[in-house]
Amino acid sequence: MNLPWAKLPNVTTDGCPNLTGKNTGLLRRIQDRVREDDPNSTLIFLHCIIHQEALSKSVLKLDHVTKTVVKLVNFIRARALNHRQFIQLLEESEAEHTDVQYHSNVRWLSLGTVLRRVWDLRDQIGVFLENVRKAGDFPELEDSDWMLDFAFAVDLMGHLNDLNWKLQGKDVFVHELYSYVRAFRAKLTLFSQQMTNKSFTHFPTLATMKHVPSRLTVKYTTTLEDLHTEFHRRFSDFGKI
Repeated sequence: MNLPWAKLPNVTTDGCPNLTGKNTGLLRRIQDRVREDDPNSTLIFLHCIIHQEALSKSVLKLDHVTKTVVKLVNFIRARALNHRQFIQLLEESEAEHTDVQYHSNVRWLSLGTVLRRVWDLRDQIGVFLENVRKAGDFPELEDSDWMLDFAFAVDLMGHLNDLNWKLQGKDVFVHELYSYVRAFRAKLTLFSQQMTNKSFTHFPTLATMKHVPSRLTVKYTTTLEDLHTEFHRRFSDFGKI
């Protein structure tokens, strides 16, 4: 099309290796071509903003919570008899929800929903496990530290889900999306400060627990700080816009 390469300011990709490779990737080739016309030119390379947000959660050390919750949901739903008995229990107890949900690794947004649903139904799930004599298979439900981690995970994933919903939709400019990310980073700073002071204003599920030991608030503060650092690292290129 005979467009001048020097006019190209930015390239956005999905982050796959053949695009982002440092030596032979497409972005490197584009950068080299632009500098042939303008040696001082520096392109801004961006990665899909929603994907970056999803990848940021990789620093969260909550696998011990999510694996147990997924195992629990699979136990209830994988067997037809178990599932029917559980549904009947929920109906008889007039529970807020009528079922638990599967978690899909492809749709990571579902994780926050699954955690919330299991938390809301934890009493009914405990009764169900006792009825089928499987409570011993899930000792974590009797572990106070694990339950505190569970409550923290429910609140934190809820905040991440809220951000993810804001980043979805059509006809939104990238600077608007990045403003949501900046606002969330500011929230993380506030959250970590409040957690240090044992203020759980933005963690209502955790606030329902009777006692949160100082060693756990220190751990949760570190988790929030690590998440803030990861967001800053992954979205550093957006600050150049």
